Amino acid sequence: MEATTETDKRNHSLYYQTRGGEKMKRIIITSILALIFSCSSVMARTIIVNVSNIRGEKGNILVMAQQGKESKPVYGMAKAEKGTAVIKLENVEWDEFDLSVFHDENDNWKMDFSEDKKPAEGYAMKSCKPKQDEETVSLKLYYPTNE
Repeated sequence: MEATTETDKRNHSLYYQTRGGEKMKRIIITSILALIFSCSSVMARTIIVNVSNIRGEKGNILVMAQQGKESKPVYGMAKAEKGTAVIKLENVEWDEFDLSVFHDENDNWKMDFSEDKKPAEGYAMKSCKPKQDEETVSLKLYYPTNE
């Protein structure tokens, strides 16, 4: 048998300390990544939009959530039915945002305006500050009085 020297003991100890340090780094990195992914999933909300006062069954009800003009909007849609419609918006990431809804009666996918630059189709807007991961917002469509 060989005699173990002090240098061998130090090298052996250093080897296990280094391996333990690498293991600890992996644990810390894994924990940080898990925290990041769990936080990002908590921030994404589901917004259920109840739209009322739909005057007819032509076209679609279009909904858009957006935080400022620079953010990527979240869209939703439902076939128009007289009375009410429910549209679910998934993965809304903001603490505050604006909802825009309109009844696209002629299916051209844009809000139409009259000659005097007033909306020609039913619409509603609302600023929202949801407090839960899933929240319901109710909006009543307003239609121009000339129709």
